[in-house]
Amino acid sequence: MRRLVYLLSIILIAAVSAGCNTKPALVTVEIKVQLMSDSIPFEQAGVPVSLTDAGGAVTYDSVSDASGIASFKVTPGAYTASVTYKIVADGKRISFNGSNSNITVTDQTAGTFKLELRKVESQQLIIKELYCGGCQKDDGSGSYINDSYIIIYNNSEFEADASDLIIGNIMPYNAESNSNKYYTSAGLLYESEDWLPAGGAVWYFPSEIKIPAYSQIEIAVFSAIDHTATVKASVNLSNPSYYWMANTSIPAFTHAKHAVSDQIPVSHYLYGLQINQGTAWTLSTRSPALYIAKMDQAALKALNADTAAYDFTAGSNAIGWAMKLPKASVIGAIEVYLASSIETSHPRFPADINTGYLTMTNNHGYSLYRNVDKEATEALPENNGKLVYNYSLGTEDVGGSTDPSGIDAEASIAAGAHILFAQTNNSSKDYHQRKVASLKK
Repeated sequence: MRRLVYLLSIILIAAVSAGCNTKPALVTVEIKVQLMSDSIPFEQAGVPVSLTDAGGAVTYDSVSDASGIASFKVTPGAYTASVTYKIVADGKRISFNGSNSNITVTDQTAGTFKLELRKVESQQLIIKELYCGGCQKDDGSGSYINDSYIIIYNNSEFEADASDLIIGNIMPYNAESNSNKYYTSAGLLYESEDWLPAGGAVWYFPSEIKIPAYSQIEIAVFSAIDHTATVKASVNLSNPSYYWMANTSIPAFTHAKHAVSDQIPVSHYLYGLQINQGTAWTLSTRSPALYIAKMDQAALKALNADTAAYDFTAGSNAIGWAMKLPKASVIGAIEVYLASSIETSHPRFPADINTGYLTMTNNHGYSLYRNVDKEATEALPENNGKLVYNYSLGTEDVGGSTDPSGIDAEASIAAGAHILFAQTNNSSKDYHQRKVASLKK
């Protein structure tokens, strides 16, 4: 009898101990995300919807039902819902994309959150590559940052007219800037407005320029010289086919007058119009927000001169001025966050221009390169046998990103292929960080 009592005691103690060591189950809450387009339900089944926590560590995936509703079971916290959905209609590639970063889930939450989608039709002219983070000097003494460039690509089978193309960035120049007066807890002040705060300067081509199908133009941002003569890890921007943002066209830019090779014809100089009264135009080497837009010279010059229509949110003095760039003129944008400052960074483009951001590690010679649209590129009959796979120039091994298509765009182009690049207006899906700038031969 005593032995039985003893055994029962051991069992009871073990049960109590096990109960004490059992962790409480995580609370999960079911929420729904209703897809919207033009403020009405986007009733399409099978649309992939992602829900990412505030730190970017956990992502939940779901698909919409016939009512355009995606359901999730998540733990309490702050989330961002995002969508990139592509179709082909009437010969055009069309994407629906959007995001909602104001999703807060508590253990009492049981509701539906709306996610407005923007319809985006494929554009001919795109930002194919942005190299702006600089590289290491030969002796390792620091970074070299005068070698930035931009590549504009004709992402179609037809010749493109780039004569009215303009290039610039919006304020603040760095995503992690603690002086970002445009971003509040409710989001961007101009989110629902028809303009963007263009800062520094805006650049344009003074003469007609055409870009053949599946071709590109290379634009030196600062010095259009052979930078490899100074720093071996840099790039050679002294090429007669290249273009140059000639900062000598703005007399007030006295802080740095950048050099230009005699290999660059004067006809390939871009001209600039100063917006706010700094002494140099700055393309961020940390976290830029670059745009391309279409506007004829007369309209651009009139807008630039009309300071009565400027915005002064960032400061009433001349340094804080921003030109109200019409949102409708923008045809492409890239939003970049510095890898070491993601937590303190904020978007500068509204969701109807760009959603998501690309992470960059600067000072290492990395570039920001557009992803290949795998399905569209493989569908081109002339590409049969010319596409090169097993792309290995992504930076996932250093905490960066890579092209999910697996297609090596530059190698494929060299083999005679025609590349169609992704166009979702979501920088995190359209671009990746490349280990070596494509102009580094």
